[in-house]
Amino acid sequence: METKPPAAIFDVDGTLADVSGVRHYVTGDPRKKDFEKFHAAASFAPANTAVVALASQTISEGSTVFVVTSRKERWRFRTAMWLRKWDVPHHYLMMRKDDDDRKDVEVKRDILARIQTHFDVILAVDDNPNVIALWEEKGIPTVVIPGWDASLKSVKHANGRSDD
Repeated sequence: METKPPAAIFDVDGTLADVSGVRHYVTGDPRKKDFEKFHAAASFAPANTAVVALASQTISEGSTVFVVTSRKERWRFRTAMWLRKWDVPHHYLMMRKDDDDRKDVEVKRDILARIQTHFDVILAVDDNPNVIALWEEKGIPTVVIPGWDASLKSVKHANGRSDD
């Protein structure tokens, strides 16, 4: 049996990037979500330096780091520039396709499956309760980053549980 190399998954918004000051553009009433404003403003968001340091440590310990985000492909340039600006160490940046409007957890489930064809995912770092539930369901040790918008109602977890 072939041993796969170790890998870690790091989320962007709310995890590597502190988007607490701009998250209001994409929370609340779905009809009022403004991803254009969110991504424009998120380009100036500060890094979560503790999470960036964890990515660096993970690489130094021999793992491949995947930055996995639910941002659409059309935001790749802004995302890559932000990662470069904050010197976020990583090997791959994986994003959702522009025509993919599924929930974040479903997008990340598919990205995980692609990663796992070649790597053993030994760590995931995220702030989204739905995605955290996915990583835990898959048996991946997870670092939970606090700060997910507590005003979000009826968060649905991958296991069907809800936070109502």
